[in-house]
Amino acid sequence: MREVNMKAKLSDGYEVEINENCLNDWRYLTVLRKIDKGDAGLIVDAAEYLLGGEEEVEKLADHLAKDGFTPADKMVEALSELMTSINELKNSEPSPE
Repeated sequence: MREVNMKAKLSDGYEVEINENCLNDWRYLTVLRKIDKGDAGLIVDAAEYLLGGEEEVEKLADHLAKDGFTPADKMVEALSELMTSINELKNSEPSPE
């Protein structure tokens, strides 16, 4: 069972559980760097790291589906929104003293 440290939320109310350790995982950061350099095909890998696996990605895809299809642009938009939500959560946490 994977550890869950936070819940991120989309503007439509859909929530996902995130293992905060993922955000500092070398493999995840490497994938993000490659995406930033133009390898957009790795977005699927980044989603699996962020959401905790293929099953969670499928749940999000099902949530976003219209007529049985999940528009890729909607999935990318949702992932971006989740990253924004995670950053807001991390920035709102009290700093350890």
